[in-house]
Amino acid sequence: MAGYRIGVLVLLLFSGTILLGISKEGYVDAKVCTRNCDPEVAYMTCPSSGDEKISPVCVNCCSAKVDCKLFRRDDSLKCIGVP
Repeated sequence: MAGYRIGVLVLLLFSGTILLGISKEGYVDAKVCTRNCDPEVAYMTCPSSGDEKISPVCVNCCSAKVDCKLFRRDDSLKCIGVP
């Protein structure tokens, strides 16, 4: 009886390992963004707003929407939002 349980356990572990190995190809690198406001960001522009300056903003380079540009107070570009 004990041998049967061990055999079933080994079979389940082996099957799970194979399934995880197969489905591993489908994983996508995900980015983890904090919700902190970047104090260096004075304003941003986004394609959806027609390059209008949007301020005040509470975003950072990681949490900005795709293609939105974040600028510092001196109008220098800090970063661009990526997917």
